[in-house]
Amino acid sequence: MITILWVAIGCSKETAVLPTAVPETAVVVPTATAEIATIPPEPTDVPTPEPTPFPPDLSLNAQDIFTFPNPEIYAGDLVTFQVMPFVSQPVVADDVSVHVMVDGYDVAAGTLSERNFAGDPRSVFAWAWNSSNQLGTHEVRVVLDRDDRIVVGDEDPTNNQAAITLTVLDPKDIPATEENATWVTADTTCCTIHTVSGTAAYRDLPNLVKVVDDAAAQAAARLNEQPQRKIDIYLIDRVIGQGGYAGSAIVASYLDRQYSGNSLHELLVHEITHIIDQQFAPHRLVFLAEGVAVWATGGHYKMENLTERNAALLSLGQAVPLAEMINNFYPVQHEIGYLQAGGFVQYLIDTYGWSTFRAFYSNTTLDDGATPAEAVDRNLQTYYNKSLAQIEADWQDALRGVELGETAVSDLQTTIRFFDVMRRYQLLYDPTAHFLRAWIPQPKAVRTQGNPADLTRHPTAEINVTLEVMLEAANTSWRGGDYQRANVILDSVERVLDNDGAFIDPLATNYLNIVRKVTAVGYKVQSITLQGDEAQLVVTLANKNGLLPINMRLVNRDWIILAN
Repeated sequence: MITILWVAIGCSKETAVLPTAVPETAVVVPTATAEIATIPPEPTDVPTPEPTPFPPDLSLNAQDIFTFPNPEIYAGDLVTFQVMPFVSQPVVADDVSVHVMVDGYDVAAGTLSERNFAGDPRSVFAWAWNSSNQLGTHEVRVVLDRDDRIVVGDEDPTNNQAAITLTVLDPKDIPATEENATWVTADTTCCTIHTVSGTAAYRDLPNLVKVVDDAAAQAAARLNEQPQRKIDIYLIDRVIGQGGYAGSAIVASYLDRQYSGNSLHELLVHEITHIIDQQFAPHRLVFLAEGVAVWATGGHYKMENLTERNAALLSLGQAVPLAEMINNFYPVQHEIGYLQAGGFVQYLIDTYGWSTFRAFYSNTTLDDGATPAEAVDRNLQTYYNKSLAQIEADWQDALRGVELGETAVSDLQTTIRFFDVMRRYQLLYDPTAHFLRAWIPQPKAVRTQGNPADLTRHPTAEINVTLEVMLEAANTSWRGGDYQRANVILDSVERVLDNDGAFIDPLATNYLNIVRKVTAVGYKVQSITLQGDEAQLVVTLANKNGLLPINMRLVNRDWIILAN
């Protein structure tokens, strides 16, 4: 859950029951390639002063180029290009020109004027190429600093360009659920819901009205502030980042195979809080904004005791110094960052009251210090008569006195591990879902200028489906308090990721074999619950989106679909 300002443009005592079949051979699915850093050898002679390392060169590789919709392009789609090169330290990113060519013809140009959530420079050229009547393969070539104007930090101009092959598919092969897709809206008391026909949100729209209104009511009550306008909420059929983001509108993932582990109610409260608090704190700092959203929600991904969660973090030695976190929030491990931000906000409100916090929150801006942490420190002294270091010490003293519940540490460890594994899966097999790689467009612009598929299309290859249902199963176990089973499933997912897509253990192979069997008879798998030699599935028909239950049994090393 990320705030956007758009510019135009441990283990339980129970033992997990696992399937008993053992694969005869490992099943291999190709993985994305990754570069491996070369480690210099240790010096073996008399130590000598090391020279100052020269910064790496401005460069671009094929894996730095992304196209949208993703992963397929069908003729008629308006194609967006995202370029994320390596920029050496002496280079001013805004000065680096970027040219995008398709089959040798320029289709877009600009500079590295945008930044992702880690502050890395990039360029995004939205809907820059019309693929109508462009069936077949095309070369997309991107060139940095075409006129060779940059000298320092770009000594080797030969690595300033890269190319990928883009295949434009026949629109007659587009999935039936996407065919003739249109935007659909529904008004609620608080909001306007936008979704795309043929999606899970479209199917469930009548039931989502109350979910949305309840979430808005909670956010407004916690902030003691009613929304001044109707809020636009876009429910999309793909995972982007952690599952949602907010700027002038809200985008939230809502799909049947929701591998990112979000609960819709908590997600909506979090993002609606971001919309409402802009009314009285338009220039609030990221760390505080995310903390307020977690506090208002009563947790991050689920309802949880934020004080106990932060006490568990402290006991594990995983708490991040607040100044460090405030200055560079989004690159911090996501769950740790959001839990600490929410816990800190809760501590201030519980200790000193909402009205004092609201004044502090509303008036703390980047203009108040050389760094965000200095701005927070200065305003803490103004409103609380204590420095950041003093309040952090007071808070940690209070946390050390908290008695942890029996499962507090196990739950926290499993939570952090689940989302780390999920993001690793994204980087390898769904890269444009990862929060540092994702294109996060203004949804109104998508609706008026782009393609519905920009916010719905996502990878559906066999390995994606299998790993996503495994992640969903791990998430269900974690939420149900079965941390041992959750970690067994995560172990299995990691073995696949560690072995270039090879399914080498019985558990992962059983998931894969179930997906293959069910897919072969025309279903799309959305979830799998394994219990010994039995499996309960939720599926959709390949060209429809109605949910169906299926039961399967392992018989003589083969998964059989049982008659309902």
